[in-house]
Amino acid sequence: MRVYLVRHGVAASGGYDLDEHRPLTEEGRRRFRASAAVWTEQGASPTRWLVSPLVRAVQTAEIALAAFGAEGPVEIRGELVPEGRISAAAQLVDDHFGETLAIVGHQPMIGALAAFLLGLGSVPAGVEPGAILALDLPEGGDDRGPRIAWHLRPGEPPRLLVPPG
Repeated sequence: MRVYLVRHGVAASGGYDLDEHRPLTEEGRRRFRASAAVWTEQGASPTRWLVSPLVRAVQTAEIALAAFGAEGPVEIRGELVPEGRISAAAQLVDDHFGETLAIVGHQPMIGALAAFLLGLGSVPAGVEPGAILALDLPEGGDDRGPRIAWHLRPGEPPRLLVPPG
């Protein structure tokens, strides 16, 4: 099973009365469009999108959906806010087991969920704004453990990192 963990793009840092209203910056939009273009070249489009309700995450998901030429299905999930419980986010993965999921959210949630799903004691490095982690989780009969299939680090240009083996 493939799970894409996506941290929202670069967001505005101030001028908003509530954190959840902070949108992506123009730079954040531009950089994530470049990352999404690389993402679309790596394989199948997600079959389901689970997205934090915060504006910057929704905007990031919209950019990704446009890059894939997809419409969803998209579910806005309160469990994916930055301070959400990892157990609740992991339950979302269980609830959609077997699908190709894209989960769009924030730090520390995205890094902590990656660590949990991979069975790691700490968060993987490089989960900066706009990062995408592609995880492969074992399904029935698969004796390999969970692993990172690739990691897309945003930048100019974005860098696709594929672990050896």
